[in-house]
Order: sequence, then structure tokens, then C-alpha cells
Amino acid sequence: MAAERRLRVSGRLVASAAGRLLVSYGVTGTVVTVLVVVLGGLLGVNFDPVVLALVALGTAVVVWLSVVIEDWAPPLHWEDVRFPTSSLHVGSDSRTRRLAALISASDETHRMSQRALRDLLAEITASRLVRLHGADPSDPFDSPAISRPLRSYLTRPPVAVPPLRRRVLQSYLEEISRL
Repeated sequence: MAAERRLRVSGRLVASAAGRLLVSYGVTGTVVTVLVVVLGGLLGVNFDPVVLALVALGTAVVVWLSVVIEDWAPPLHWEDVRFPTSSLHVGSDSRTRRLAALISASDETHRMSQRALRDLLAEITASRLVRLHGADPSDPFDSPAISRPLRSYLTRPPVAVPPLRRRVLQSYLEEISRL
């Protein structure tokens, strides 16, 4: 059976990365203390091992706090980010959540689900064109209410769906929302 890669302290599992980091700093401080006491004994210099252990562990905790604490004040040139008061997923319907997931997974880096994103945008656009603009349900994209670039993107064959740049996707989403 493969050995577990997680760190155990006193039989309990230290699962967080910060906890593992603190334990590793503590162990490193203890090893350094033992080495200093042994080398000091060989050189004839007597160190109090308890004081050295406390200093090493205190230093480990201070270093750990400076590494782990992420709540430092931002640099002066940063603007404060204003997050929406509620999540976009709270109270949204399943189609909105699916669209958000497809958008995040269809960027140029991942190249995933570009066809699925195009199909969902086509479904939403066709539904809006038929419902709000009286478009023909058999060919809703023939409506003059949508732009030529959006029409060509939505009616493209499934094998030729290109990845969308963020700016183009944003303009398509704005146009669909204005329908």
C-alpha cells in the first residue's frame, strides 16, 4: 500500500498546508537546535538546550506567521476591489450557472467546451429572438435584431467553432442581453 503523503502529528492528521508548514518549521528549528548544542559541546561552548529550543521554535512561529498571513496592507497604488454583495450563482437559474461554467472553461488556454458554449448561446439567443422579436422559430437567426458577427458565430458549423477572445465574448453577451 502506498504511504500517505500527509503529515501526522501525535496521531492526528495535519491536513492544511499552513499546518504542515508550521510543523516543518518546528521540526527544522528543533534539528538546528540539536546541531547547535552538539557542535557547541564539541567546541567546548555550553548552550542551554531549553533556551535554544524555545528561541528556535519562537523563530519558526514568527517566520511561519510572516509567510502564512496574507492580510498585509496592499501597496498604495492598488485600488480597493469592490465585490458584489451576493454571489452571481445565488438565486440564478440553472442555465445561468451552466453558462458561467462554460465561459470559464472555454478560454483559449483550456480550449474546452467551445462548441457547448456556442450551442448554449445559440439556444438563449434563439429563445429571445422568438419570444421578444417574433422571429421565425425554424430560422430565428434570420432576424435583423442581431448583428452579422454574432449571427455568423451562432450559425457556424460545429466543427469550425473558434475560441472566443474575452472582448468578443463580452460584446456577444452584451448584445444577447440587450435583445
